[in-house]
Amino acid sequence: MLTMCVVLFTHMALFIAGIWVGKNLLSNNEIINKPKSFLKTQGKPEDNDQQISIDDTKVVLKIDTGGMEKKFADLGKTKKSDNDIGSAINKLKNMKGK
Repeated sequence: MLTMCVVLFTHMALFIAGIWVGKNLLSNNEIINKPKSFLKTQGKPEDNDQQISIDDTKVVLKIDTGGMEKKFADLGKTKKSDNDIGSAINKLKNMKGK
């Protein structure tokens, strides 16, 4: 009983010491300036931000896809299956009876 209390007390003391070391010795005392909100900075372009410009005078009339290789001919085709949920349940019911 005494050894159990000593072991329990030792574990608790080590745990509390670990918390103290983590908070006091390993933390940086520097204050980091972080933004209060990400949304407050939107809508106000800063001086060093590059503005995006879209040139709407360029129009693409034709895209040449002749050189592309067609790998999946069956892609997008669907096939009807006779096995639906009802037939699966019936099969399970029949298996249960055997």
